[in-house]
Amino acid sequence: MVSKKKVAFFPTAFWLTIKHGFFTFGVLTSLAVLWQKYAGTVEVSLISALIIIGVIAGIVSGMVNYLTLRECTLSERHKLYAA
Repeated sequence: MVSKKKVAFFPTAFWLTIKHGFFTFGVLTSLAVLWQKYAGTVEVSLISALIIIGVIAGIVSGMVNYLTLRECTLSERHKLYAA
């Protein structure tokens, strides 16, 4: 495994995590509002609802993790901007 330099957790990575969490929550909330407007209410069973919630939670956590780790890793791209 190749180790890359990372930024400090607090405050940089902490605020990035908060920012990406709100961004992802906003995107999914917007999509839910559009779904409700155009598709209306859809009734599903309890098991189906739990599966859907699990999938959405996995997508949200994956997006927040990816966006935060991508921003926290110092690469050549960041070195060019810092110069």
